[in-house]
Amino acid sequence: MRLKALFSMAVIGYAGLAFAQAAPAQTTVIEEKKTETVTVVVKETPKPPAFVFELHGFASVAGYFQDALFGAGQGGNALFVSGVAGKAYDTDKPIFGFDIRQTRLNFSVRGPAVLGGAVPKAVVELDFYGSSEVATVGGFSDVSVLPRLRTAYVELNWNEGRHILQLGQQNMLTIGVIPQSLSHIAFPATYTAGTVGWRQPGFWGWHTFGDDLKFEFAWSIQRSGWANSIPTPDGQNAGITSGLPAFEARGKLIFGKMFNVWVSGHWQTVDRNGNNAIAVPAQYTDMVTALGTVGFNGNIGPIALAGSAWWGKNTGPLLGNILQFAPAAYFGDIWGYGAWVQGGFNVTKNLSLWYTFGVDHPSYQDLFDVYQALGAAGQAAMPRMRNMTQVVMARYQDGGFAMGAEWQYTRTVDIRSVDPLLGNQITITGNYYF
Repeated sequence: MRLKALFSMAVIGYAGLAFAQAAPAQTTVIEEKKTETVTVVVKETPKPPAFVFELHGFASVAGYFQDALFGAGQGGNALFVSGVAGKAYDTDKPIFGFDIRQTRLNFSVRGPAVLGGAVPKAVVELDFYGSSEVATVGGFSDVSVLPRLRTAYVELNWNEGRHILQLGQQNMLTIGVIPQSLSHIAFPATYTAGTVGWRQPGFWGWHTFGDDLKFEFAWSIQRSGWANSIPTPDGQNAGITSGLPAFEARGKLIFGKMFNVWVSGHWQTVDRNGNNAIAVPAQYTDMVTALGTVGFNGNIGPIALAGSAWWGKNTGPLLGNILQFAPAAYFGDIWGYGAWVQGGFNVTKNLSLWYTFGVDHPSYQDLFDVYQALGAAGQAAMPRMRNMTQVVMARYQDGGFAMGAEWQYTRTVDIRSVDPLLGNQITITGNYYF
């Protein structure tokens, strides 16, 4: 019976399995997938503005303590020891003050491309050396200092700086680099001690060739200048009455970001007797300024080095010959030379130490010729025979903020003084660059 029951159950199970395989499923489960609609909002990239305005510069304040009277001024434009009638201070020496005049603002506007791809730009830069620290024009002008235009030009820039044309007032090409400083930026301490050059309006060009090793050729055609305080008889500047511009050229080799070296030249002529007066051939009322410069700057690890030197004649318009001009009654040339060098060492990422030495040396023989020809008048007109300056600086910089101390020691040889004129200036300066 058990065998029959088992057999019957097996038959029924087998039949059920066969039926399940043969018969279609009666219930079909369908998986439903929902379709989601996603809306993507694509924002159009805004177009850059047609004109881009930029503001750069720095705010500066320097407290200074000095024991001599300096030219061309006190504080930030102390260059050589002037004394009083050729005599240095003997007693009651200290001078103490604060100077904000080198605070600088640089405004620029860049516009859409013109003239086949040139990017145009207008730049105006000013500081506040338009007045001295002595109130001379009323209105508390010692603290209500006047602005001074430094540079103002229109620039056309082709091929990302490969070729640049500037029309306007710019720094002369004889200034390849200025020494690092906090308190003497507008008037480097090496002016009248190795640095020559100023600013003039004119046409300027820069052309760069090469990639890793670059060669930059720069040129300018600019207004010729002389001493503004010594106008011609008809009241004009002796440079413009010459009827000719000044010419400059500079060639620079740029070895990446580490080192560069350059040579430059400057030539101009002036007509010191002015218009409507013919120059006497035997008397050089026309006077030529001609000079050449060489310079370098670079970095070797934590060490920074820079310097330049010049040699030429009648360089007063470029602050050479210790900012002296041959007097109108003298018709010879005043030759001279100058040089400066600076070394810096980065002690840490923020702290650095610097030392600078500079000298300006007019030809003694040329000066003696002036003194012999004009006597006391010649000594009064060109009294400074040599000027040497040394500067030691400790600077701490974090981002755009910099603060430091500088000691400037100046030794000026003056024909009216038996002993050299000595001057010391100590400055504590704080600047913020933006």
